Amino acid sequence: MAKKPQDRFDDRSAYSGRAGAHRQPVSRRPWWVTTLISAGATAGLILAALVGVAVLDARNLEPIDISVLGVMPPPAPETTGIDPTLLTLEEREQITITVLNGTTSATLDEDVAAILTTQGWPNISNADAADSDVKRSVVVYGPEKDLSLATSVADSLGIAVVKQSDSYPGARVTVLVGIDFVR
Repeated sequence: MAKKPQDRFDDRSAYSGRAGAHRQPVSRRPWWVTTLISAGATAGLILAALVGVAVLDARNLEPIDISVLGVMPPPAPETTGIDPTLLTLEEREQITITVLNGTTSATLDEDVAAILTTQGWPNISNADAADSDVKRSVVVYGPEKDLSLATSVADSLGIAVVKQSDSYPGARVTVLVGIDFVR
């Protein structure tokens, strides 16, 4: 059998890396190193997505709790409850509450207004909301000073979500009743 002619690349000991026609075998990583790198990159992307959602989602009504990552929801501000039966006449005149019906039920806003009236809340008006398929009931207040009033109204109706917004300027507190409100 004929032997191939020798050239400068045939002596493997002279070159430590790949050279020429790449006649040296390619060194490869073990399979488990590649698997660990892939798993680490995937976990990093998932963590970044979770933190991004928790930080950037400003429209979320309830804060996201990712305690494993150290991202905790902000503590709820301490508010003192307001008992409508203990208010002075002057304080009662300053309170305005609007109940908006966000469902297809024809009388739900009237029913909720009646509940608030029997509990002693003054100056209640009611109307239909612009949207009739609100899924979640919410109590909305305007300025920060109305937080305790809104929280007290929400507690008296059993509504869990209290949100600050300037979308409803007609009253100090607006109760937007959704499909989830069942008595």
